[in-house]
Order: sequence, then C-alpha cells, then structure tokens
Amino acid sequence: MPTLKSKFSAIINEDHVAELSSWIDRKSTIYSLSFVPYEFQLILRGSRDAKTFWNMCHGCAGTIVVVKVAGTDEIIGGYNPLTWDNLKILRRVINSDGALFYHNSNKQNINGPYFGACEFMMKSEVSDFTQDKQCWCSIALVKYEKPIRTTSKRFSIYDYEVFKIIKKQIPNR
Repeated sequence: MPTLKSKFSAIINEDHVAELSSWIDRKSTIYSLSFVPYEFQLILRGSRDAKTFWNMCHGCAGTIVVVKVAGTDEIIGGYNPLTWDNLKILRRVINSDGALFYHNSNKQNINGPYFGACEFMMKSEVSDFTQDKQCWCSIALVKYEKPIRTTSKRFSIYDYEVFKIIKKQIPNR
C-alpha cells in the first residue's frame, strides 16, 4: 500500500483503506495497517480528470467511490464489487436487490452513480458535481443498515475519487 509520503488520494488515508478493506471482506474488525489485503488503484479523480464518471468507470468492476462533501469534513461513498452496469452492490447492504441504480439514459452526463434507493446519489447539471448542489443522500433506510448521512439536504462535493480494488498477491512463506 502506498505510504502517506506518496499521496495516493486527496480524500482518504491509509486508515480509511484499512477500514474499507475490512468492509469489503465483511470483517467485524478493521485490518491492521501492516496487513491490508487490497491495493487501491486510483482510476478517476474528479478535480483532475475532465471526463465524466461514466466515461471512465462504465464496465469497471470492483471499485470504490469516495466523495468529500463540500463545506464539511464528511467522506461518503460506496463499494461495487461488480461492473457498473449491473444492478447489485455491496456496502453493508441489507437488501442487495437494486442497491445500485444504473442510469441507462441520455442523461449519463449529469448522473453519476446512485447507491441504493437514492441513499447516495451523485448528480450535476454541470457534470462535475461541485457547483450546483444536486448530490443527495436519503436518510430513509431501504438498502443499507444505517443512513449514509444524517441529513437529506442536497449538497455539492469538494472532490471525488474512484479506486479499482485489487487483491494483493500474498507470497508463499
């Protein structure tokens, strides 16, 4: 895993990687920093990459989306073990049927991923999610075990990143 000296993310740190890796494996305890079984490979940073989410991520499998909510310290997101055009996702969901909503329309340029029944959605008329406060998290529990945010107020994001999750090869001992 990269060290903090080689900044791999503008949003999350190594502690987050250990916790998210534990969630991927549905562990009740967080992996130690000395043993995190996954590499997080950055494939998209909203502030760096001019292309839309769907241009960069459509068809990718095993990804995590992390979002820094503008004006707060909140980091939210979700994990999709399947390809982005499937209808199932894992992020401690209680009802996986429809836990990821895929926009199969001509509005993909304004719609990012929708996790759950609008429990977390990225949307923007200007295609970068940072200016028009159209991102949203519902506090109604439909697909997840607890709300992603404590408010349903719409928001803009400061930045977002998508990581491909790669299982590390463990050498034979």
